[in-house]
Amino acid sequence: MLKRKIKYIFSVFLLFFSIATTEPAWNYRQASLAAPASGFEITRNTLDHLQREGFSKALTEMLSPILNTHYLNLKDFLEALPIRLTKKESDLLMRYASTQQIKIQADEFSSDLNENAAVFRGNVKGVIPRENIELTTAKLRLVSGKGKNFEKLIGEGGVSVKQWDREVRSDFAIYTQIDLEDQTLDTDSAETKLIETPQQTLKLQGNVIMKASQGSVISNTVFVNILLQHATLEGKDASKEGRIKVEANLSELETNRNEQSSNIKTQEEETENQENTEQKKVLLLASRGVLDNIKHLAMFEGDVEMERTPDNLYIHAGKITLRLNELQELQSIRAEQGVCFEQPGRVAKADKANFDEIKKTILLEGSAEVQSGKYHLQGNTINLYLDVNKGIAQGDNKAPIQMTILGEQAPAIFACR
Repeated sequence: MLKRKIKYIFSVFLLFFSIATTEPAWNYRQASLAAPASGFEITRNTLDHLQREGFSKALTEMLSPILNTHYLNLKDFLEALPIRLTKKESDLLMRYASTQQIKIQADEFSSDLNENAAVFRGNVKGVIPRENIELTTAKLRLVSGKGKNFEKLIGEGGVSVKQWDREVRSDFAIYTQIDLEDQTLDTDSAETKLIETPQQTLKLQGNVIMKASQGSVISNTVFVNILLQHATLEGKDASKEGRIKVEANLSELETNRNEQSSNIKTQEEETENQENTEQKKVLLLASRGVLDNIKHLAMFEGDVEMERTPDNLYIHAGKITLRLNELQELQSIRAEQGVCFEQPGRVAKADKANFDEIKKTILLEGSAEVQSGKYHLQGNTINLYLDVNKGIAQGDNKAPIQMTILGEQAPAIFACR
């Protein structure tokens, strides 16, 4: 029961992040007009797309033995399939497993062989069938380095990338790929040369808006290191309008996660869904954000404000870190640097605060202060329950708390906003 109630806040960030972590969409070697299919390969993205099209998780897992294996022709691919599929299932698999190259359409096309550059202008549209991605922009410039180990694509004049119910818009987009897998050491040189590692990055700049049914993200710039699964978001300035703005619909995220894990609902789940009709949402403002998929954390800093409903938890701090498990389920919220938070009937502040989503507790550290009803608590360390009605507080032997009983009509001693 508890596991189903854990908030999937980070999932909405990863949802947008996954748009950039698909296989190279803007690779110059793939940027040809209606290029033919060059083979078949099933990736993790392929399995995700098939599940969106109606494949069960059990069915897609049966395809795991041939995951990330490239087949040059259809005959070899079909012979390697470990399961038998219906005609409809087979057609869907062919669509998302085919390594068909990107198709680009534009009103004008020009090239500069001296600079290894190609430019598409006017109603530029690129389609990647295997990823169900559609790219549109006013101008697209592709630059390839010597030996084709360096590639850069620059989209400008308004860039839009759509995939399923997801859409990302920005004024500019720069995709860079450095593929050095074939590079060898220069044995003729007496000096030891530093060999760079492969790179694959995407930078979105200017009025970046990411939308999906589960929420939205607004930022001035987004820089994604695709290989490291790491993203940095920057706001325009420190004003409320200029900061990063993240809105997540937690109810939608939990519904989608439950549907993916099982299509069968118990009577208990049906009853719980009927009782929890109020939408669970999160609004977060910050000057900067860092998303690390490998470390399973999201960090926001710079006058951070986080508000969660319907429990009406508001947190203001200089830095807030969300920690998750491997399933991207929220484990804890760590707030630092002048922390102040509010709940119905309670306001508190401290140097640091840790919200444990599993144990449902709050640990305040450093100059901690809490006003709850007629009680005013002070101490270096104060433990609270996340549920305001479950208990007041406790300290420890080394850090006792001081409690003052206020009058029934006592005004608030401090406020967070």
